[in-house]
Amino acid sequence: MNFFSKDCKEQIFISKRVAFFTFLIGSIILLLYHVTLFHGTIYFALFFMVSAFFVNTFFTIQLLISFSTKREFRKPILTTLFLLFLNIPIGFLYVDLGFKIYNFISSSIV
Repeated sequence: MNFFSKDCKEQIFISKRVAFFTFLIGSIILLLYHVTLFHGTIYFALFFMVSAFFVNTFFTIQLLISFSTKREFRKPILTTLFLLFLNIPIGFLYVDLGFKIYNFISSSIV
């Protein structure tokens, strides 16, 4: 995917979807663990969190580049960046919960 050639409106649209779906999938994974208590979910969740970090970082960098070059789209870009940055504290919360669950699982197995 050649993201550099996309116009700014499409970058904003895709970035908003990425922010929403990474939040939604992370929440579903956490909920899935609490419903099923299947310990393998935690390993998948940690893999997803690392992947989501890199995907969100990629789109954040692209939006920051567009923010500096396309003045007429600054407000929508800032809104989209806010949505992407909103995933950071939520991600920290989910990682913290994941490590607490992982430590609980590890201590119960031994």
